Amino acid sequence: MKKRKFRFFKETKKTLSSLWFMLRLSWGLGKSRFFWTPFTIIINSLIPILLLTIPKIIIDELTYSRRWSVVLANIFVLAGITAFSALYRWGSWYLQNKSVRKIQLKNEKEYIREVLNTDYRNHENSEYKDLTERVKSNVNVINFLDTTLVEFVTNLFQLIGYTYIIAQLHWLIVVAIIIIIKFNSVLAEKREKMGYEFQPVVANFARRCQYIYSTMIGFESGKDVRMNNAADWLQGKYKAETENYIKSFSKKQNKEVKITIVDHLINAVQTIIMYGYSAYMAIMGKITVGSFSMYLGAITSFISSFTGFVSKLINLKYWGYYVDDYRRFLEMSKPESTACCDKSITEEDLSGGAIEFENVSFKYPGTEEYALKNVSLRIENGEKLSIVGYNGAGKSTFIKLLCRLYAPTTGRITFGGFDIQTIDYSVYRKMLGVVFQDFQLFAFSVKENILLDMEPDEERLNWAVEKSGLYEKVGSLEKGLETSISKEFDENGIEFSGGEGQKLASARAYYRNAPIVILDEPTAALDPIAESKLYERFNSIMENKTAIYISHRLASVKFCDKVAVFEGGHIIEYGTHDALMSQNGTYFNMFTTQAKYYKEDAANEESEE
Repeated sequence: MKKRKFRFFKETKKTLSSLWFMLRLSWGLGKSRFFWTPFTIIINSLIPILLLTIPKIIIDELTYSRRWSVVLANIFVLAGITAFSALYRWGSWYLQNKSVRKIQLKNEKEYIREVLNTDYRNHENSEYKDLTERVKSNVNVINFLDTTLVEFVTNLFQLIGYTYIIAQLHWLIVVAIIIIIKFNSVLAEKREKMGYEFQPVVANFARRCQYIYSTMIGFESGKDVRMNNAADWLQGKYKAETENYIKSFSKKQNKEVKITIVDHLINAVQTIIMYGYSAYMAIMGKITVGSFSMYLGAITSFISSFTGFVSKLINLKYWGYYVDDYRRFLEMSKPESTACCDKSITEEDLSGGAIEFENVSFKYPGTEEYALKNVSLRIENGEKLSIVGYNGAGKSTFIKLLCRLYAPTTGRITFGGFDIQTIDYSVYRKMLGVVFQDFQLFAFSVKENILLDMEPDEERLNWAVEKSGLYEKVGSLEKGLETSISKEFDENGIEFSGGEGQKLASARAYYRNAPIVILDEPTAALDPIAESKLYERFNSIMENKTAIYISHRLASVKFCDKVAVFEGGHIIEYGTHDALMSQNGTYFNMFTTQAKYYKEDAANEESEE
């Protein structure tokens, strides 16, 4: 008994906490809704009561006194109430419709803001992805205010009115109805619980099917799908996902059918009891025909309101679980990269500073194997470093840590003597210009793809385009820098080749003009000669900037002061090109093996010319 009592108070406290959380969230997103809500509750509570009592007066007047003036007056009152109710519903819909959409958009913006600002590690976390899908589907301010809270309070007020009316027939009627509805509430809670427990299935299905669907119809995957005859394979994947979902959905539906059958049987029994008793009272002359009509209407409305009240009460309880999901989503979304920042560290403090990895180790979340182990390395200001190694050596992980996409598991990284985890992220980000291997071009204009969040400067923009090697290409386009990339939204958009896309990503880094430039294998799709030329362009504008080149090929080496060779998450060789060549180790083997391919490609290029 004590445990049950404790659980009740615990659940009540949780529900009230969730209610307060959603009220604060709703107030922040749409204060105007709170102006209309009390009026809506009062009108929706009062009008049904009036629509029960006025017809009772009319029927009794027609049955007994038959005073036409009284009947007509009540008919006008009834018509006025009906018209007012309809006009109010239409007027409130008209006036609030715009605010509803604004609140929904604000709600979506809040959700998107959290997803955009969360740490990069969450984008590789399937648990976080499923959680975001559930939150997106279920935590909706309008649903909470209009569908749950307003209806809950309205049903409560209606119950008070209906209880008063029915109690005049017999107070045991109210008791009987409450007992019957208690059974209904148990069924309703089971139904709600099944719905909540089914949410992870829905979220997982939505995410997986959306991915497969996008792959099937997406432009980027179109060539691979067709050339590899993958259409049937993808359709099979989509079919398997939908069949699994339908199986799970069918199990849920089968359980709900049983609950629904029991629910209807209970409703049938209560209808027989309530109608039978009211009819008996009318036959015995203990109530008028008008009262009979009113009581039947009140009993039916009482059952509907009480069922709705219990249903919304259960909804509020499960809002607690949805709010728990939302709070967990907010907690997981909170970027660790901005959690402990020293706002006093400025760009001037960092200018001219060295980068140093101090015994850094790292393993990805959910894995036990280290991607980097005991890495120590110092990169002086203005130094050019080439990081080389075969695939899976840890090169890209090294860059992710330097870019603060992840934090080291152990050890620390400093810049200008400051731990990079303590530097304000917006300040730190300005210090880096990065071109990744899997760089992203957006379906907007060429100009916007270069600028992104940066302020426009036409002179610097033209300089960046020229240095990237895209000047002639952009100049040949009818709209120049205003040309849309891809045909996603503009049929006259341009589809850049892989090499041109890499040049555009490079122009983005040039324009940023950061003191540290990082190239994380951006040339993987280029042939060795094109790669070498791209590195030459980069080197020509580096001046006193710190440059870090990541590659498993060695085109960047001749521009660099030092070379770090990675293997198995360790730095196995470090030094100048000449020093490493003299060791006859891994670097020597990589360089001599690749050198002949560069020579062959150069010879082929010359013969073609």
